[in-house]
Amino acid sequence: MDIVLPYDESLEDSILGQIIMEPDLYDEVAPFITDLEVFYHTKARALWLKISNMRKSREHIDVVTLCSEITKNESNKGLTKFYITYCIKDLGLSGNIKMYATKLYEKYLMRKVIVATYNIQGKARDNNPEVYHVINNAHTLLGELLNVRPSSRQDIDEVIAETVESMKQDKSLLISTGYESLDRFAGGLTRGEITIVGGRPGHGKTTMLINMMSRILENGGRAMFFSRELPNAELLKKIICLESQHLSYGNVRKNIFTDSDHVKMNMAIDIIKKKYGKDKFLMFDSLKDFGASSAEVKKFKPDVIFDDYIQLIAYAGKEDQRRLQIEELVNNYKWLAKETKAAVVLASQLNRGVEHRGRTFLPQLSDLAESGAIEQVAENVFFTYYDYKVNGEDGKGKNVITLSAGKVRYGDTGTVDMGYDGDRCKIYNNEKEITDGLPFN
Repeated sequence: MDIVLPYDESLEDSILGQIIMEPDLYDEVAPFITDLEVFYHTKARALWLKISNMRKSREHIDVVTLCSEITKNESNKGLTKFYITYCIKDLGLSGNIKMYATKLYEKYLMRKVIVATYNIQGKARDNNPEVYHVINNAHTLLGELLNVRPSSRQDIDEVIAETVESMKQDKSLLISTGYESLDRFAGGLTRGEITIVGGRPGHGKTTMLINMMSRILENGGRAMFFSRELPNAELLKKIICLESQHLSYGNVRKNIFTDSDHVKMNMAIDIIKKKYGKDKFLMFDSLKDFGASSAEVKKFKPDVIFDDYIQLIAYAGKEDQRRLQIEELVNNYKWLAKETKAAVVLASQLNRGVEHRGRTFLPQLSDLAESGAIEQVAENVFFTYYDYKVNGEDGKGKNVITLSAGKVRYGDTGTVDMGYDGDRCKIYNNEKEITDGLPFN
């Protein structure tokens, strides 16, 4: 790329020189150095890294100690005694170092934006689907560049005002799942946080997601659903059965309909058209990567994002790096949740370990595929367990699904048995609601 990128060599040298003379200033600058590339010149990067390592080791920092410990590798990068002594010649005011660091960080963001726009042009010309991922990154960079607030600090008065307003608005950060038995664990879904729903194949993960989504829409919320496994048409069949309260999913899949079924389907479709209107709900089954999904979220601004399921999200890189990819993916979802103030519900598959512990064991946190990466970021981790699929009539019965709260950051863990009608794709607060014939909502 034959262009001149913005930088300020004297600014870099002045910041480093001030830290050499007053090492305690390091803590004021460090939040802005999110990447070594914040410094444009290789020699400046080498000097910052050397200072950082010495500070971590609690070594004394001054011109003499820095110059006496220059390695050959550092010297090859331009870190010489001459450069270190040059940095302390023209120092600015130490009281302004935070302002200098802000300007340094701004130059860095400008360089990244320029590179991103060139990448967008190239991928758009080549019709490369990765262009959406690059656009999403550029969008985030532009927002950060406009704010130039790398540490996202807020004045305490501002935080207090927001918190009090949130409390006045009846826990506005919480979104009810529509299930009393589920909300009792943590009060609901929290905006800016991630909830994981894990389970074995056939144990109701997708059914749980669409039931939560239906109730959130019923309560006036906006939702998006990313279906990685099922085509939209197949997911819609589940939603039709759910909203009809009568149609059999098994028959719908096989296109087996009576005259009465056609009437029920038309009634369900009318409900769906009103309840799932384009201003309230969007669904996607062809977005393979996170970047494209993120771009759609930022445009629609939903209250809740559902993704079924995260292990199927495409990611560049080697398969043996999948754990690191999942970790980055979940962290990206976390930042997306915070940026858009949405609650995120991610379905996750389990690893094979759960299959070898016996027939009656509920899933646990270690059963999550890439469990460490997922568990750390999630606010809540729930597991669905359909005992009938494992133990048949010897278990809890056909109409019971167990939801286990494996992690609840701001509440209690535990289990609850909920009513389940798999053929109608419906989940109830408890089994009694089924036998009483209560309506779904």
